[in-house]
Amino acid sequence: MVFPRIASNEPIRRLPAVCPLWRWAIVALWGLVPSNADAVDFETDVAPILQSRCLGCHGPAGEGGVRLDRFDDAAETLVPGDPGASRLIEQVSGREPAMPLDGDPLSGAEVETLRAWVAAGASWPQDRLLEDGPASDLDWWSLRPIAAVEPPRPGHPIDAFLDARLEDAGLDPFGPADPATLYRRLCYDLTGLPPDPERAATFSALELESVVDEMLASEAFGEKWGRRWLDLARYAETHGYDKDKPREHAWPYRDYVIAALNDDKPYDRFVQEQIAGDALFPGDPDGVVALGFLAAGPWDFIGHVEVGEAKVDGRIAKHLDRDEMISAVFNVFASTTVQCAQCHHHKFDPVSMEDYYRLHAVFAAVDRADRPIGPGRGSDEGTGSDEGAGVGKRDERAKETVGGTGRTVFAVATEFEPQGKFVATGGDPRPIRRLNRGDIRSPGDPMSPGMPPLWPGADAEFVLSPDADEANARAALALSLTRPENPLLWRSIVNRLWHWTFGRPIVETPNDFGRMGAKPSHPRLLDYLAARLRDDPRHSLKSIVRLLVTSEAYRRGSGHDAAAAEIDSGNVNLWRFNRRRMTAEEFRDSLLAISGLLRVEDRGGPSFRDFVIEKPKHSPHYEYHLHDPDDPACHRRSIYRFVVRSQPQPLLTALDCPDPSLSVPGRDESTTAVQALAQWNNRFVESMSRHFGERIGRHVGDPKDRAADPVGFACETALGRPPDERERELLEAYLREHGAANLARVVFNMNRFVYID
Repeated sequence: MVFPRIASNEPIRRLPAVCPLWRWAIVALWGLVPSNADAVDFETDVAPILQSRCLGCHGPAGEGGVRLDRFDDAAETLVPGDPGASRLIEQVSGREPAMPLDGDPLSGAEVETLRAWVAAGASWPQDRLLEDGPASDLDWWSLRPIAAVEPPRPGHPIDAFLDARLEDAGLDPFGPADPATLYRRLCYDLTGLPPDPERAATFSALELESVVDEMLASEAFGEKWGRRWLDLARYAETHGYDKDKPREHAWPYRDYVIAALNDDKPYDRFVQEQIAGDALFPGDPDGVVALGFLAAGPWDFIGHVEVGEAKVDGRIAKHLDRDEMISAVFNVFASTTVQCAQCHHHKFDPVSMEDYYRLHAVFAAVDRADRPIGPGRGSDEGTGSDEGAGVGKRDERAKETVGGTGRTVFAVATEFEPQGKFVATGGDPRPIRRLNRGDIRSPGDPMSPGMPPLWPGADAEFVLSPDADEANARAALALSLTRPENPLLWRSIVNRLWHWTFGRPIVETPNDFGRMGAKPSHPRLLDYLAARLRDDPRHSLKSIVRLLVTSEAYRRGSGHDAAAAEIDSGNVNLWRFNRRRMTAEEFRDSLLAISGLLRVEDRGGPSFRDFVIEKPKHSPHYEYHLHDPDDPACHRRSIYRFVVRSQPQPLLTALDCPDPSLSVPGRDESTTAVQALAQWNNRFVESMSRHFGERIGRHVGDPKDRAADPVGFACETALGRPPDERERELLEAYLREHGAANLARVVFNMNRFVYID
């Protein structure tokens, strides 16, 4: 049998237009081509490659006019017996446009398998239709077991890894930051507050470790690092969507996060409580409050309350509600984008549609609603511990404490008062089916609780007793995710700790460790930290933070070196420290602290509101311009601010405060004209400048008097150091002409105030 040869520069897909009879000849005689049947088996060797690497785009959708799920269409890309003339082989071998377009190239072994298959005649069983399958390969850096890594040299382990990389790259590390700069850096990174001027003036790098321990033990640590976690947890205190109604009881979850970080709660316990604390730790109020994590995201009031599950739109709202919880759990705790398997198998990672819909079954009984906590932290009845109590009994006791001494949290719940068409399940899971193409109107097979088996030994389906409480499925998920052998859990969190300390993560996509995400810049260092946290009996986050900030790498200056920048302009190898801009909350808190107004001891409880609500009964309008910035009730740290989704705070938004409807692993840093205008003209800045100006004015007097140094006082208080000669000259002239309040406003807008070196 002789098949037509096509010139190498002629696209094979044009063959039917040139000679349509040849296509049908190929299809009809496909199975008659002589082949070496023992060389490559279609089912075991070829089909898995096509399913996992090709059908995501070239299945029934036929992107680019190419389908590879059935042989008569695949024939357009193949010349059986001649791999060199087959467009499929050319494009997976790298010829433009190289395939896959949006994924890693096929391995050499995969290409050779396809080449051998075509050379042997490209046999394809009659009527065999391939289905788009998930990537099943666990051989990916984030899914492999955490390696047992030892530092490459003696000394501080962080520096051992980084210095070895610097030597390999031919880079010299930048010199250490001066003491005042280092102390200011520590203050903002660990507490989010400006340095005490007197302490900054006497700080020495020799006392670094004792100062770090002092800051880690302070209440301010949890307030600073809690803000980072709340960014991840998509925390806000309104529902979002059209009717962005307030959540009056969201704040206990915020207080839980702050307390958990200050108490250095073991990380696995911290995760377990936020998924299934009510089931795993009955009687512990934290086990209920922590469930605010699952409910923290946006919620469609209209879809749930006004439409209801009797209509398609209401069922879609329920589906999207569960999807939001599922995405949060896996994006945050496992850096995995399971939500990509909602309409089709994940194109790049080992997550099938079945895996995804098993997770829907885990959350099938819960809704977001106000839930009683019972006595405990912040109540009048002590701890209220009921160790060993059953889930159901604990819920009954907690219910008795509602409009009494118990408290309420907005969290996931199965029992609550009906609201319109929003009715509780009573713990009976809704039936979950695999949705064909993700369409709620096209249900498929029923699903039972489970999760993606992302590491060897992970269970796809949970083994639960027939009479198991709904919370037992969440408990099974929580326990599975926090197993020591789950590499994603430990790699994910230490990458975040590194990011929040050094300003840049080891893996640049902290919420996605899959094949569409970035690879680690320092994989051995990442595994060292992951293993250290996993193997620590306390699973202490503070211990990792302490390790990072006591390294020489953390103490480096943030200056410029032309030779080093020529080699590593992005500072991937950390030859210098990364300068960063203050976060929006740090800017606001600093203005309050420097002006002498910050109520630093006023912690916890209901959030302060820096707005006035108009039309509260229908669609609330949150009017910030009606609020008085001199109201003492709002002079608390920004983490205790009432966070609105639909109408965010204008000043903080201009300063890159993120969208609370999304899980945000790291803040953007922009430099815009809007920021400059906001930092100069905003009414809050104007008010704080006036108050700081009053403090500055107290130091105006006899120039011979050391205390009479208003410019020195302003710079030492706001910048953490005395002014240099040029600064003093300019600022003293400005003070004489424009007064102390305007001097304060200038200092608040200096780069040396806004940036942390």
